[in-house]
Amino acid sequence: MKNYLLFVAIILQTPFLLGQQLKNALDDGRKIKIPVVFHVIFSNEKENVSDSLILSELKDLNLDFVQKNDMILLDHDFQNLVGNPNLEFYLLNTSFQTGKGGIQRISLKKFKNRNELLIDPSNCLNVFIARQGNNTPTIGAENGENWVNLNYKDVGTNGHALTHETGHWLGLYHIFGQVGNSSLWNKMFGNSDDLIDDTPKQKGATAICYEIKKDCPCPPKNINYKNHKRLYNNFMDYNPCRCMFTIGQSIQMRNKIIENRRKLFDNSK
Repeated sequence: MKNYLLFVAIILQTPFLLGQQLKNALDDGRKIKIPVVFHVIFSNEKENVSDSLILSELKDLNLDFVQKNDMILLDHDFQNLVGNPNLEFYLLNTSFQTGKGGIQRISLKKFKNRNELLIDPSNCLNVFIARQGNNTPTIGAENGENWVNLNYKDVGTNGHALTHETGHWLGLYHIFGQVGNSSLWNKMFGNSDDLIDDTPKQKGATAICYEIKKDCPCPPKNINYKNHKRLYNNFMDYNPCRCMFTIGQSIQMRNKIIENRRKLFDNSK
């Protein structure tokens, strides 16, 4: 019995279970480069978003992941938490392999399923731009998180929607926890912990809105949770003030690449 209790005590003190982010020993801080392919699935011209909007979204994605985005909305209390994932995303050019480029356009009439359209999902971020319904999963979890979905209305709006979804693709939960995850872990330990050591717990999103307006101010109205301030500036929350990842989140995403997408790290020398 004593040996069993000792084993449990050791397990409960491991960095994984406590959510502590320890930098992978292989990580030398290099900028990790990730190719991206956009699949635009449309039924009308409005949904067939332009190249310029897609490139604008890609530009914002890059600024967000090297800590060069606009941080005028950053709360002074969070300044010491800001991390730099140091990731670069570039438009995939697969013309030499498949005759296709980094922006694919597929009529909804000809669309069958995402699996048939995926391009090198182990080493490439596949983004599906389409009309999204309330029940549409954002992450292709059933396929090993091989893609992310993005509502066509969110492209090029500077709302950081793709940054948020890419954070999921790289292993981050919402800042308010594993909501929507039916895993045994979630059932046992609740849904208000994202397993990142430098993000405070909070229940639910700060505000389900993405544009600053009268009924959706910045800072948000419900800024406090229990005895601390919500980390409302975090990209993995929902509200119009999002502008940062934490140091812990940055380490976590880089670790996930090294552990699960090692080729991306090795090819970024």
